[in-house]
Amino acid sequence: MELNNTIATPLYKQLEEKLQKEIETGERPAGSRLPTENELSETYNVSRVTVRKALAGLSELGYLYRKSGKGTFVAEKKIQRGITNGVLSFTDMCRMMNASPGAKITKIALEDPTEKEMELIRYADGKPVQLELNKFPESFSFLFSENLNDSSLYEILKKHNIILDHSQKTLDIVFATSKEAKALGISSGYPLLRIESVIHDVDNTITNLCRQLCIGDKFKFII
Repeated sequence: MELNNTIATPLYKQLEEKLQKEIETGERPAGSRLPTENELSETYNVSRVTVRKALAGLSELGYLYRKSGKGTFVAEKKIQRGITNGVLSFTDMCRMMNASPGAKITKIALEDPTEKEMELIRYADGKPVQLELNKFPESFSFLFSENLNDSSLYEILKKHNIILDHSQKTLDIVFATSKEAKALGISSGYPLLRIESVIHDVDNTITNLCRQLCIGDKFKFII
C-alpha cells in the first residue's frame, strides 16, 4: 500500500497500516530494527511527526518497542487470550494469531486422584510459552492411547464426544521453579501468570482441572 495524500485516511494511519502489514506477513520479522524516523520520512515523503505518530500507534498495539540509544524494533508476536468463563483451546488461540501451535508431553500417568496428572509444554511458532497441567478422572484413560504431542487436547476430546463448554478461573502471579524454568527456557524465579481452571462440559459436568503457567510477556490478556 503506497501513501496517498489525496484520500481521507491520514498519512500517519496509512503508514501505520503499511508497517503493520509488513510485520504480520513476516516481511519485517520479530527482532528486526526499523529504519530511523529520518529514513522513514525520506522513504515515504512524509514529515517526522507523521512517522512518529505511526510508530507510536504500532507501539501501543504491541507491534514495536524501543531500545534506548539503539532504535525501534519489531516485537515478538503475543498470543491474545480472553479471561472469561468460556473455554478456548491453546491451539485455537494460536490459529487466531496466525501462529503455529505445538505441544510436548512431559508426563502422562494414572495415579491416586490427588496426583493424577498430564503435563504438557505448549509452543507457539516453536517456542515454549506455557506449561500446562491437566487432571482428569479415570474415565478419561482413553487419552493414554492418543498422540498428544503437537495436538489439540480439546479437539481430541471432541472426537470422543466430549465438548468443553465453560470454566471458573482464578489467577495469580507465581515465580518459576528451576524445573519449570528449564522446561520453558527461562531463568529460575521468572514471573509467571498462573491460571487455575475448573472446566465443565455442555452437561455442566466437571471434566478436568487445569493449571496453566504462562510466560506473561508472551501473551496479551483481554478481560
